[in-house]
Amino acid sequence: GKHDELIDNLEGAYSQLIRLQQVNKIAHEKGRSEITSDTNWNSSQRMSNLRSMSRGSSEIGNSSSRHHSLSIPLGVTTTTVNITDSTAGNTFPETSEKPKKKVPISRLAKLNKPEIPILLGGVVAAIVNGAILPTYGLLISHIIKIFYESPHELRKQSRIWSLSFVALGAASLVAFPLRTYLFGMAGNRLIKRVRLMCFEKVVNMEIGWFDEAEHSSGIIGAKLSGDAAIVRSLVGDAVGQMVQDLSSLIVGLVIAFDACWQLSLIIIAIVPLLGLSGYVQFSAMKGFSADAKEKYEKASQVVNDAVGSIRTVSSFCAEERVLQMYKERCEGPVMTGIRQGVISGLGFGFSFGVLFLFYAASFYAGARLVAAGKTSFTDVFRVFFALTMASLAISQSSSAAPDSSKANIAAASIFSILDRKSEIDPSEESGLKLENVIGEIELKHISFRYPTRPDVEIFSDLSLTIRSGKTVALVGESGSGKSTVIQLLQRFYDPNSGLITLDGNDITKLNLKWLRQQMGLVSQEPILFNDTIRANIAYGKGGTTATEAEIIAAAELANAHSFISGLAQGYDTAVGERGIQLSGGQKQRVAIARAIIKRPKILLLDEATSALDAESEKVVQEALD
Repeated sequence: GKHDELIDNLEGAYSQLIRLQQVNKIAHEKGRSEITSDTNWNSSQRMSNLRSMSRGSSEIGNSSSRHHSLSIPLGVTTTTVNITDSTAGNTFPETSEKPKKKVPISRLAKLNKPEIPILLGGVVAAIVNGAILPTYGLLISHIIKIFYESPHELRKQSRIWSLSFVALGAASLVAFPLRTYLFGMAGNRLIKRVRLMCFEKVVNMEIGWFDEAEHSSGIIGAKLSGDAAIVRSLVGDAVGQMVQDLSSLIVGLVIAFDACWQLSLIIIAIVPLLGLSGYVQFSAMKGFSADAKEKYEKASQVVNDAVGSIRTVSSFCAEERVLQMYKERCEGPVMTGIRQGVISGLGFGFSFGVLFLFYAASFYAGARLVAAGKTSFTDVFRVFFALTMASLAISQSSSAAPDSSKANIAAASIFSILDRKSEIDPSEESGLKLENVIGEIELKHISFRYPTRPDVEIFSDLSLTIRSGKTVALVGESGSGKSTVIQLLQRFYDPNSGLITLDGNDITKLNLKWLRQQMGLVSQEPILFNDTIRANIAYGKGGTTATEAEIIAAAELANAHSFISGLAQGYDTAVGERGIQLSGGQKQRVAIARAIIKRPKILLLDEATSALDAESEKVVQEALD
């Protein structure tokens, strides 16, 4: 019709759109930055208008532009909410990582509780391995003594002590691999357990948690892959080293005090200097590890974004820009690594300097005691080698200072996820499950702001009623909150105030997993998983297995069966990462099939047919009817 005729029809879609534009214009003149015309109507007036739009759209049919279609009528058994423009992409402020609490080793040890028998075997092997070096020092002191014996006695004693070295080597050959194997097994099982626990926590977090910059996909991936592996060194490897060092210390002290307690006390008085050097080095490494971890996570995010959107990067010839961004993010870790190397080198240099001073003081004190007749030449070497070898074994722990520091940071990062309780947890089994879903939806006086944008009001006193079996279209400018309504219905977020009900029941009182199973969502930008078409469609069934007949039936309803059958591998065709191997329309039809196979009571369409051509859109709409 003509403009004047369409304007005169107050119930027509054309007239309604003109009036909506006028409402928006008046609101902007008043200085309101973000409104939705829905919030200015009362519930009954809004429903009247929306129904008139639905009727108007069915009269207009497919001759209208896809981007201005108002609704998809779906009969009387399903409630449908259809919106015609997705919410503008959210940009979140850069937030700094919150300081993490120090995690006691006992918490990590509890995670390893199922491996206690394995760890006990590793402890025994570590004790034997720790006794080897002090015992080696004891053998060396006896070997030196026999060179002052007669030739006959020398031959006799040399055989005995040589066999003793062979036995010591055999013990080392068994104990050391056994210790690393057992603690390694326990450590790898811990890694698996930590990763599973973290991933379970992550997938059950509320959507708002992922909106924060420090919870981007790249950083979470780095935590699951890197931090979980580093934690192993704090429990498995660290415990093994600790037990081994304690064994070396006890055996060394027993041998030394048995030989000469005076010299042992003198040497022990010097030993704390070695411990002090190790502590200073460990403290220095701790700060560097935290800085390096944070900077590498930022660099990892650049790689994740670039690889995930490589076609966009290539189309805009942004390769150099991405490389420059990655180079800038990597410069920080390089400088940190250089400073860490300097500190580490100085620490090791100081440790060895103290060690040689330790040797000098030991020999000088031993010589004075021998001159005073308070000990013998052999006992001096027994004390010296026993304590020296024990100190050498303990000093090796300082080389693990950087790893232990990283492990502490990683453990704090892991437990910051494990300790956080999701505000909207789909794994919760509590909540009401309705026996029969009618599909009456009502939003009562909803006010909402996104958690990461608390200064931007999306809804203020929004009320909306959606009747069962009806098709309702939400129309408005980009950023007016149309997609937000869908996210609130699915409880991706909870409103700041107000109430959303399904068949008169507050959705916050309903079982969350059950609630979402009643809804089928098709987004404007469909997300497909890097799997086959069959697996992507069957994904809509959730925890149950979809039959071949159900998959094909859903694909036929979504007008996807014909193009799928034309592919070389049919339903076994891999769609690639994010469905990149399919066209936009093909991806959209697979996503619609995934929603249809779910047989939802409530169908949510976020511009679901925007990527389809006119003919495909017509067939899909007819199929949905």
